Amino acid sequence: MKNRIFYLFRIPALILPLTGLSFGVFYYYIQRFQTPITHKTNPLHTTLTTRNNLLSHLCDGIAIYFFNKYLPTWQHGIKPTLEQRKEQKRLFHYDLHIEHIIDTDTESRINHKRPTLYFHGWGDTKDSAKLLKGFADVLPGNLITFNFRDSGVIIPKLRHSNLGQLPDVLPALYVIKWAKDSLGLDSVDLFGYSRGGATILNAIAILNDKTGEYDDELTRIGIDQQERRAILKMIQRGCIVLNCPLTDANVSAAFRFKNFAPKALQAFAKVGCYQPKGMQALASAQQLGKLKLKFLIHFQHHDTIVSNENEANLYHRLAYYNPRTTYIVLGNNGGHLHTHAALAHTVHTFKKIFGGSYNPGYDSQYHATKYEQIYENLLLQPGKKAEQIIADYYQLCKEKNQKQ
Repeated sequence: MKNRIFYLFRIPALILPLTGLSFGVFYYYIQRFQTPITHKTNPLHTTLTTRNNLLSHLCDGIAIYFFNKYLPTWQHGIKPTLEQRKEQKRLFHYDLHIEHIIDTDTESRINHKRPTLYFHGWGDTKDSAKLLKGFADVLPGNLITFNFRDSGVIIPKLRHSNLGQLPDVLPALYVIKWAKDSLGLDSVDLFGYSRGGATILNAIAILNDKTGEYDDELTRIGIDQQERRAILKMIQRGCIVLNCPLTDANVSAAFRFKNFAPKALQAFAKVGCYQPKGMQALASAQQLGKLKLKFLIHFQHHDTIVSNENEANLYHRLAYYNPRTTYIVLGNNGGHLHTHAALAHTVHTFKKIFGGSYNPGYDSQYHATKYEQIYENLLLQPGKKAEQIIADYYQLCKEKNQKQ
């Protein structure tokens, strides 16, 4: 069973560009995945894990990611009109490729009035949302996806890259407004992976800004003060999942490039539109005022892309106003390019608590197994002990990995 699950994720992961790394690096990380996703309730998992047919796994993954294949329980939802697409090109100089997916899975409890808006990572496209929904079961219910301007399979469009700063925030806010107006929503869930997580925090901070610094840019895309309040209400009525969020790109660069980091950032800023002194998610987490928000933050041991620095600090800043609705889940499922095992076992219970879509099978698994793990697959509210809990867990992971 473990080997079948391993192959299920090994093949799609080769076509799932989450960070802009080479295929060789992807293969290296996938080889290290050890923790399988067990007891799946999705019919697709049942099919794939009872057949040892690697070609079928590869074909299914390619069809979903590259050829827009929908699973039997997915339906096309509302699409932007021709006029709206022209508006997007006028405002942002590209088509956002907004996609609305309706889920009719009878095994799930779906809140159709509260879809999840997915923010993809750097070196990726919106289509990874379908892979995560179909293969990893972390996006239950209806889904809205879109492309950032730098979207690209493995290789992002560097000249448009800014890692979650204002050029990424503005199209994201446009999509939320589009969803509100087109679907008649009064609540929405947000799910951001890596750069997408940073964009979420920066976007909320901009909406909550009281200085007027962003008024002109927001007005340009049709978001005035009234719209800002309406969007903030939508976000507060939903919940937010930050999947290995990029907390501070400068810190990540220092982690990856060491002493060469300043020059690397300068070169990146010249090639793209990233601003080393611009907004960072960790700082934006302090600008959320007294908003009533629900967070689930997923961190992975040995995250070599965004690093494990600042994790406890991010939790403290987000939990400052919302200590009872800010959760952490820790995992050791491959680092930044992980199998989503820990998240799959917690996101459903998290969403159930706050009225979102969820799969009862995962919720039952969570309650049945939560006492078998020390930290992994648990919804934690660490409080003042966040640093120690995270450090203790990562030490256990390190010792476990050394024994293998």
